[in-house]
Amino acid sequence: MLLEQLREQVVQVGLDALERGVVHGTAGNMSVRDPETGLIAISPSGMPYRSVTPADVVIVDADANVVDGRRKPSSETPLHTMVMRAHPHIGAIVHTHSHYSTVVSCMRPCLPAILTEVCLVVGARVPVTRYGLTGTPDFGESVLEAMTPESKAVIIKNHGLICFGADFAEALGIAEIVEEAARVYVHALSANGGREPDMVPADLIPEMRAHFLANYGQNT
Repeated sequence: MLLEQLREQVVQVGLDALERGVVHGTAGNMSVRDPETGLIAISPSGMPYRSVTPADVVIVDADANVVDGRRKPSSETPLHTMVMRAHPHIGAIVHTHSHYSTVVSCMRPCLPAILTEVCLVVGARVPVTRYGLTGTPDFGESVLEAMTPESKAVIIKNHGLICFGADFAEALGIAEIVEEAARVYVHALSANGGREPDMVPADLIPEMRAHFLANYGQNT
């Protein structure tokens, strides 16, 4: 089976995302790129995560053409391939319809600096796209317009969340962090009578983030 290990990764990240509560049912999709061939393994369209096997995962090329697989790829395959073509450093994408991120997508132009953790890992804000027509190149364009070369996450207008990483561990971890920040933000708005809650001081974020990126984690 072509790129069997990558197909297994797609199956596992779907199960992990389900266990962690950032996906449900058949919503969301995941992809990972093979650094040698440039081919992309992506989740199949409309299948419950617990029923997906490696043989169900589809292999596509950078232009979203099916190279191998018996299933239809995710309807949002153009989104994944457009992002990976535009940003060669991105190795994996996790797209969720996680609840609180989607709430933010319906009412704000961005997820602001509500939690220190999201500022450190993702940046001072997570942008919300303009509305894009799902399943079409316009959907991908709406995400690309909101991205910078440093982007780790984008909230998709009236839709959900998309996160980027070198691998699935990074992308899924970011999806969890952003969803938790969105949950806190929505609850803080409610508790504060709809008024904006206190934010992480904007002038401190660059220094905090530089220190975090230089010092967090173990030396390899």
